[in-house]
Amino acid sequence: MKWLRVILLLSALVAALSFAVLGVANSKNPALAPSEFPKPSEDFNEHINQVRNYLLATQMPQRGSSAVDVNLPFEIAANNDALYRGKFLLIHGLNDSPYIWRDMAQRLALRGFDVRAILLPGHGNTPEAQLNISYKDWLKAARQHKNLYQESDKDFFIGGFSMGGVIATLLASENSDVDGLLLFSPAYKSQMHHMLRWAKAYSVFKPWVFGGMIIEDNPAKYNSIPINGAAQYYKTTQALRRHWPRKPLNIPVLMVASENDSVVDISAMQKRFNAGFTGDKRLVLYTESPLLSEEQTAAGSVEYRSSFYPEQRLLNQSHQSVLIAEDNPLYGQAGDVLVCNGNDWPVFSACLYYQGDHWYGAQHTPSPDEVPVARTTYNPDLDYVMQRFDELFLK
Repeated sequence: MKWLRVILLLSALVAALSFAVLGVANSKNPALAPSEFPKPSEDFNEHINQVRNYLLATQMPQRGSSAVDVNLPFEIAANNDALYRGKFLLIHGLNDSPYIWRDMAQRLALRGFDVRAILLPGHGNTPEAQLNISYKDWLKAARQHKNLYQESDKDFFIGGFSMGGVIATLLASENSDVDGLLLFSPAYKSQMHHMLRWAKAYSVFKPWVFGGMIIEDNPAKYNSIPINGAAQYYKTTQALRRHWPRKPLNIPVLMVASENDSVVDISAMQKRFNAGFTGDKRLVLYTESPLLSEEQTAAGSVEYRSSFYPEQRLLNQSHQSVLIAEDNPLYGQAGDVLVCNGNDWPVFSACLYYQGDHWYGAQHTPSPDEVPVARTTYNPDLDYVMQRFDELFLK
């Protein structure tokens, strides 16, 4: 990795020397400035309307108005027939939108929770918006939403996916009034951690990972990756790292992840799980092994589940799939969205244009028979995850 560090350092130096000529690689559209993104409001319905209008005005041209509704924040009231349990604030990941929480939110509401899923600044319209974003914008918005949604006489919980898991944990570490955490693929440390350290300086010289926006065919999340977005994610992890060591969190925590995750450093995540939480906790970790020993499936607070479903052509679980239901209209077994991005062009194009039955797995999962592998986008084991949730949160 030394050669890579040298290249990044040289790139940063070139960027610094070229700053006066190149300027900061910001979007040319003033409407995408973070200050233009609708602020959290006490009237959440009005906030949703403001976000809708903003997204309509700034949405990528290849997305229709129906994509705006897919990306909107939302809330679901607790089921009247269930015992009322409190409130859940849900936070999405770096390239995502609140849609990632649709299936889980419905399951939480059925169990007696009021649910609110927020949209962070720089999301829901175009990756170009992340050329200007700061992690402070995300943290400020999340804190404001928490303060507006929380009520002193009701239990309050936070859910986080990927980067949203980092933000959720940070909010819980800042406040003693958070009663539990629901975390899917929490990205406490990226597999590209050492590269991301230099990403902010590098973004001045090369603002896009692949030179610009690539094919944007996913209605509920971004495929393109501005380097500044990745840099700000890294700063979010550092903000948590500065705060969390002060005191482990003694609250119920359910964490769900895949060993085959191409984004998260799973070993680092497990260390955080073991050392950072001292209350009732459970980590459900998916593995592609079809055969698990009794020791693996019931090893204290860590439990292994097989993610190998050959009858559904699922080789393993991916970063995103762990919280998506089998019947999800976009990402479920019969969903409309095929995810091929994240690989080099030959692998990507083979996946995109293949007309037969794909295999499905995490990014970079090899094919067992040369049939292209698309990304796994749903979890057939979600009912089991909810069983574990019930044990921790419905006492």
